[in-house]
Amino acid sequence: MDSIGELAVFVEVVRSGSFVGASRELGVTPSGVSRKINRFEDRLGVRLFNRTTRSISLTEAGEVLFEQSEQILDSIKAAEDIAMDLSGKPRGQLRVAASAALSVGVIMPFLKTFSEKFGDIVTTTVQADGSIDIMSDRVDVALAFERPSESSFIIRKMIDDPWIVCAAPDYLKRFGKPETPDDLKNHRCLTINAGDRTTDRWEFDIDDKTESFAVESAHSGIGLALREAALQGVGIVRLAHFLVCQDVLDGRLVPLLSQYAPACERAIYAVYADRKYLPSKVRVFVDELQEHMSETMIQPFPRGMVPEV
Repeated sequence: MDSIGELAVFVEVVRSGSFVGASRELGVTPSGVSRKINRFEDRLGVRLFNRTTRSISLTEAGEVLFEQSEQILDSIKAAEDIAMDLSGKPRGQLRVAASAALSVGVIMPFLKTFSEKFGDIVTTTVQADGSIDIMSDRVDVALAFERPSESSFIIRKMIDDPWIVCAAPDYLKRFGKPETPDDLKNHRCLTINAGDRTTDRWEFDIDDKTESFAVESAHSGIGLALREAALQGVGIVRLAHFLVCQDVLDGRLVPLLSQYAPACERAIYAVYADRKYLPSKVRVFVDELQEHMSETMIQPFPRGMVPEV
């Protein structure tokens, strides 16, 4: 009788919202998930889900079981983490949640070195461009641009992440270099489109006051796409430091209007559960990632390392 296995499948179905979603997470077929749930219900003698052709929902018995099950499975996972740490080196599965931009710009360049050093840690990246529920989504560490209001988390500031206004050398050769924020009105600017909001006003410090300047948007989109457009010489872009730092250091992009940059109010944070026992796999991942970021995300850009145009 695999009570824990059945319980884990049940919880995954609830979290995923469907048998198909649970099957993807568990690596089994939807019919296999359905059979597990049917056997579980038969053994308990109660129906756990209301099923229709399009959706499922928890019965009263299912709601009670789910509330208790999450705590049980979390306790089992914590016990497994403690047991694995007794082997003397960090190991096990590590789920990291981050936006697509952070995954591409920060985590992927870091993983090669990390996996070579800690080969017994198997890392899975979970895309989270919106809010992330660390407990429900079974995430060990989340990277975020804002400090969560939830007080039960450990929140560690990894590095400042200011906005950088920049453009490709090719664009600047063709259209010239803006000398003041007001000059941007004569340039093609690339603006981030965040849902129904386009960031077509950029902030700069003028005489110790922060002022916003309207920019003419030649193209809007997500950060990763705008970075590529800027590299192709489409226009001037304002992006997070982590996305363009290496491009600037390699000469592919040139920082602009740095003397008008406002005080940095942005940062990247690591967020993880406040546990009595922190698994070593979480600790070494966060420690190593912060060291990697401090070495690669150079702030401010040193004189002589940035090309002149």
